Amino acid sequence: MKYVWAIIGGLLAAAGVLLFRGDPGSVSRARPPAATPPQAVETRPATLDEPALETASEAGIPSDAIEAKTWILTDGDTLPELARRRYGDERLWRRIVDANPKLGSGDMKLGDEILLPDLDDIPEPIIDAAALVADLDSGREERGDEESPVASTRSRIEVPEGAPTLDLGLDREIPEATVTPGSLVQDGDSIIADAEFRIRGSGTEEDPYLVSWELLASAADGYRPSLGERSMVQRVAALDGQWVQIDGYVAFPLGGADTSELLVMLNQWDGCCIGIPPTPYDAIEVSLVEAVPPGQRHSISFGSLKGRLLVSPYLVENWLVGLYLMDDATVRLES
Repeated sequence: MKYVWAIIGGLLAAAGVLLFRGDPGSVSRARPPAATPPQAVETRPATLDEPALETASEAGIPSDAIEAKTWILTDGDTLPELARRRYGDERLWRRIVDANPKLGSGDMKLGDEILLPDLDDIPEPIIDAAALVADLDSGREERGDEESPVASTRSRIEVPEGAPTLDLGLDREIPEATVTPGSLVQDGDSIIADAEFRIRGSGTEEDPYLVSWELLASAADGYRPSLGERSMVQRVAALDGQWVQIDGYVAFPLGGADTSELLVMLNQWDGCCIGIPPTPYDAIEVSLVEAVPPGQRHSISFGSLKGRLLVSPYLVENWLVGLYLMDDATVRLES
């Protein structure tokens, strides 16, 4: 699974370029939608035959949008924020890495110029598909389970008669996926999902959803793009954009500098010899609110993470490389 870890490591190194310092120069700072550049919006009264034109804010274009196809890295820039301002979706930050390979290798610094081309102009990363398939097959053999990334025996939960049903997640737009309805019912202070998972909490920062790795891994029930399956179950889509809390093994990027990026996983793994390598279903790429200095972290730790979860599939030639992101996160590491 070294190839898969190399991919994950590249993503982490890319996200490690989250804080930059430099002179923005004369770069224009307005953003087009993903497909076409924005047109000038004129606001004037409507006539009887013509409706009023939308203002920029009504059209969904942020006031801090980025229009230019290049950008000077400055203090406080983050890849998710640049993706939001340029492409309208912070989950597209990986495409910025695809357009700027040096971000993945950590060779860029504050004041450097990066490319922010139109999405259609960003080339797909070149990956040896045969090697990737071999690595994935090897991982399945280690788990002893070809159907699910996490071996499990799900028990049924009795659903109270007359419990109110919820439509959470049905309105979420998950890239490269179609949300399929399931069964979410309210049971007191928790949600019963498909009579298999109990989700406690409210999904807020003060009262996050307490989620299990089994729930996150259940996305594989309908979402396996390499097999042509792109259905995202409602119980997973309902977590998109919500505050969640989860425990797991924490891996920091290599290097001596402070880092605000980490990978949290179901299984312990040091990237070489210990434990089971992660899959996109049982790992989350995390962006922390505060950077962790070298003296407060180890290569592998166990901890509790709280942050805003994003269901963000990242596909390379229909192979799922990443699935979950967590922003605005805090971590409590066990000693």
